Order: sequence, then structure tokens, then C-alpha cells
Amino acid sequence: METRKLGGSQLHASVIGFGAWAAGKAGWGDPDERELERAIWEAYDNGVNFFDTAPVYGFGESERVLGRVLKPVRDQVFLATKFGLVWDETGIRNNVARANIFREIEESLRRLDTEYIDLYQVHWPDPEDRTPIAETIGALNDLVKAGKIRYIGVSNFSVSQLAQAQATAPVVSLQSPYNLLQRKVEDAELPYTHANGIGFIPYSPLAQGLLTGKFTRDSAIPADDVRKQLNPLFAPDSYAQALLKVEKLKEVANKYGKTPAQTALNWLAAKPGITTIIAGAKTSAQVRENLGGVGWRLDDEDVNLLNTWFG
Repeated sequence: METRKLGGSQLHASVIGFGAWAAGKAGWGDPDERELERAIWEAYDNGVNFFDTAPVYGFGESERVLGRVLKPVRDQVFLATKFGLVWDETGIRNNVARANIFREIEESLRRLDTEYIDLYQVHWPDPEDRTPIAETIGALNDLVKAGKIRYIGVSNFSVSQLAQAQATAPVVSLQSPYNLLQRKVEDAELPYTHANGIGFIPYSPLAQGLLTGKFTRDSAIPADDVRKQLNPLFAPDSYAQALLKVEKLKEVANKYGKTPAQTALNWLAAKPGITTIIAGAKTSAQVRENLGGVGWRLDDEDVNLLNTWFG
């Protein structure tokens, strides 16, 4: 497994990472924990060393599962988690204030059963600017000094927000959605991180399954599925258009004897500035599918075709 240096950190992360949202179980078909454990070990045994989660994934469940399974090899892996989405009986809200950060870090350390977190990320910036970015990043810098986290990352930040964060303390990575169907980061965020030595971590690299080629017009997606609730690509018109584009992706994949998912991951891994791809999985088979996205290369002609079809 190829590894790449994550920004200004000393973390050399596997180009295919493990996304543990589904390990939270809620909204992902309630996967079996034993199968999740097998999936995590399948990833680790094949060179994946970067595991990404968040407290809000299953309201602590994803962190608990990941921490339990990886405990025997804690010093061989990089654990990345997030903070800032808090919940109670009224719902989920954003809180990136200093006091909340100090509360959340202790809870994540406990659930992950570890003394430190390798990459601690702001899950979402404050949508109402109630908490200055300098306060949030300053608190994280204090956690670095205390040895509770090793490096600071951000997620879903704009270039302006990222620059403000950098002005307070070193930020080693930006995590944002990026895939063939969602390419907005190519306009600003990806060029900025590449030019400034900041690691870029794509999430939703398969558009939450749309790029696998497994969905059809007749696919039944449960109403409580997180994709149906949160992802605009699963709205009726966008969904239909995406399926047409995926047929083109299948044409390229067949040329290489690869699956559409592997072809989409290969396209992404070759983009300049990409460090580690957060590829979600809840089964061993899905992990093996993701791993098949690297170790080979699309030729320039096919890259250009994909760029045009999905532009």
C-alpha cells in the first residue's frame, strides 16, 4: 500500500484510508459488528493505516467500535476523529467553542480507548460565526501542547476559513467531499491546499455508493438511509443524471477489467495534492473492492474522458 505524507505532519498515511461512518450503524442498514470487525482487520492486514471516524457517527458507536478493534495495534495506525457536532434529545447542533472542545476530547479519548488522537478535526465550521476560528484553533493548539492530540485538521472549510485557521496554529489537513460527481473543490480548496503543503483528504470518494454502479432507477433506498436524508445526489433528478454518467464510468472500467468503484478511486488517487482517501466500508468485501482502486493507473486518454463526461 502506497503511503503519502499528510501535509506538514509526520504521518505517512495509506492512500486508501478507512471511513468508519457505517461503523456507527445508525442509518447504514444496522451492519453486524462482527462483520465490521472483519472489515477493519481486512483493511489493516492489507496496509491501511489511516482510520477516520467522528463522535456523531452513531452517537459514539463508531468511535467505540474502532477503538476496541484497533486497540491491539494502536501504535501501528493513525486514528483521526472530529468534534463540533453535539447532540441531545432536541437534535444535532454545531458547537466549536473552547469549553466544548475540552469536553469532547475527553469523551473521544475514552471511547477510542487511547491516550492520544493522531488527527483531531473540526467537523464543520460554525455556520453562524458565533465562535471565532481563532478560539477553536487556539484550543486545539493547547491540546497539541498537552499531548492529547498530535495534529490539527479541519473539515468542510472554505479557503478563507482555512487561511484564518492557519494564522492561529499549524493545520495539516483539509477533509472535504470530492469524487467524480462532486468536483467543486477543484475550483479553490484543492489548489490552495496543494500550493500550501496542506494534506487533502477526500471523503465520499464514491458519492456514498453512487459510483459503484450498483444502484439503478429501481433501487429501493430506505427512507431512514442517511443518503436519502442528507445527500442531494440522491434527490430524484440528480440521481437519474448520476446513473447516466455511471454508465460511462462502466465503459472505462471494463477496459481495465476493474469495477466502476475501483476506477473512480483510481481517478481520485492520481489527482495532485490528494493524501489519503476516506473510503467507507462495512464488510470485508467492500474493503477489498476499495483496495483494488490503487496499484494501477488510468491512461491519460481515459482520464480526459472521465473529466469531460463528469465535468
